[in-house]
Amino acid sequence: MAQPEVTFASPEEQLQYSIKVLAQAGFTPVQIERIRNEAGVGKNKIPYDKETTGWRRFMVQELLAARMSNRQISEVLNLSKETVNADRKHNREIWTQEILKSQDTWRAQLLREQAELKEMAIQGFHASKHRRTITSNEESGSNIVKIEETAGESSFLTVAKGCLEQQAKMLGLFDIKPQQEEKSGYKNFLDNLSSQIQKVKEAERTATDRAVAIEAKAEFDDNGEPTGKSKPMLSAQPDDDQD
Repeated sequence: MAQPEVTFASPEEQLQYSIKVLAQAGFTPVQIERIRNEAGVGKNKIPYDKETTGWRRFMVQELLAARMSNRQISEVLNLSKETVNADRKHNREIWTQEILKSQDTWRAQLLREQAELKEMAIQGFHASKHRRTITSNEESGSNIVKIEETAGESSFLTVAKGCLEQQAKMLGLFDIKPQQEEKSGYKNFLDNLSSQIQKVKEAERTATDRAVAIEAKAEFDDNGEPTGKSKPMLSAQPDDDQD
């Protein structure tokens, strides 16, 4: 059986130590006396009400924090060991509920912030898209106008994907194991999003290479001298007039 963390030379010393602890916790001598000798169950006892029950549980908690054992507390407050154990259990449940409530509050706030950041990233991705018009001159003298739309900046999708992953972790969805070698729906969604980001990056590189190629291709006059004009390229196909 576990020994108490504090020992006393006599019951009087134990009582004096306990009263000092309870007084420092804010209890008055009248309140201490009421719990020790007046409130309780049995003959000549005043039944516990909400107030005295709260006092008793608070006293038990303070004496436990002062390193007293269940036996010592029951002796000081004139309670049964079963009552002391019940109060300890109740106090532990209240403490656990408060911790969980605090965690739920923070989790809800973090989820809300992640959702707002994700929405901003998606809006930024759509705003980064823009159109450009490319005009090319054909040998017949006609002009061909082509309108292209860029794929948007992939960095915005990366941010959105990170927000989704954090939300999944906070909700306990990210580490769901696949069943029968099949990915969970959410994990599959994240993989598809990664693939989409890669396609956007490839589209950005393609657009950049095309722009460089357009600037690099110049027109020549009949003597083979450059005219100083640029001729846009519409595709990677070689022109008919080049051998």
